[in-house]
Amino acid sequence: MTRILWCTLLVLLLLPASPRPAAAQLGRAAVGGAAGVAGGAVVTLAVIVARARFQHRYLESINDVIHWQTIPMIGGPAAGIVFGLAGEDALRGSIVGSTTGMLAGATLGAAMGWILADQAESPWAGGVIGAGVGLTIGGLAGGLRAWRKDEEAGMSYPDLLRFGVSIPVR
Repeated sequence: MTRILWCTLLVLLLLPASPRPAAAQLGRAAVGGAAGVAGGAVVTLAVIVARARFQHRYLESINDVIHWQTIPMIGGPAAGIVFGLAGEDALRGSIVGSTTGMLAGATLGAAMGWILADQAESPWAGGVIGAGVGLTIGGLAGGLRAWRKDEEAGMSYPDLLRFGVSIPVR
């Protein structure tokens, strides 16, 4: 987990924009893709731990890893690249949201595991599962929120994601 935090800090330090727009956009996409690989690994580990804890499905060979639970290893970098192409604010919002969500999720998950279960590995497993859930929610929410507010976005915000809620008040 310490390596992931160091990698995240390194990515945050490498975020300054290049003076050329196209180079900056490609650089952000590369940084987003790299951060997405790290995030995808965390989410994949969380899915594997959740399956082991709740469904008693353990990894017995490499064939068990190549399954639907490795989808975050593709989705994480793809989301990072999209946020990188969308703009600096979207990428930074996604990375900050992912990091914050991962830390909050790990803390809440470990606490839930410690409180609700009797097994010795429950706090650890809860922390890993919570980190994956928090990283996913925080990264998507932070990136989409910053992208929507960015006035100089590299890509326009998708209309599919625009929705509103109206509450009639009398």
